[in-house]
Amino acid sequence: MNAPVEYIRQPQWGDTDAAHIVFTGRIADYVVDAIDHFMREVVGVPWFELNMDHQIGTPFVSVSYDIYKSITPRSPIRCLVFVEKLGNSSIIFNVEIYLEDGTKCVDGRTVNVFVDNRDMTKIDIPAEFRAKIEAYMHAGGSHHV
Repeated sequence: MNAPVEYIRQPQWGDTDAAHIVFTGRIADYVVDAIDHFMREVVGVPWFELNMDHQIGTPFVSVSYDIYKSITPRSPIRCLVFVEKLGNSSIIFNVEIYLEDGTKCVDGRTVNVFVDNRDMTKIDIPAEFRAKIEAYMHAGGSHHV
């Protein structure tokens, strides 16, 4: 297993604002898409299928990010996904976003809780998903802040 998971994205014209840089609110989309890519690559079930086929949601209970350098559509960005902590029903992700030249531009952090999406009650992370996430963490995908 390759860790950390890398998600490449090309910012688009429509992502920018009047300052000619990627709009601050769009950075949250990049973080969410990188984690969805993690779910597909590591857990084997992207969020849509997790919700539709397994009736499991992972709503965000916290989202934050620090911006160090502006992003523009001039080149692709690299999003690296780390797991900071795996709890009984929650997972903390760290997403680092880099410009093509290797300059770090964003540190993102989310806390997600596994729930039964039929009634939004908290559930333990299913054993088969937990095992894959733990293996990823042991392979170098753990990031302790």
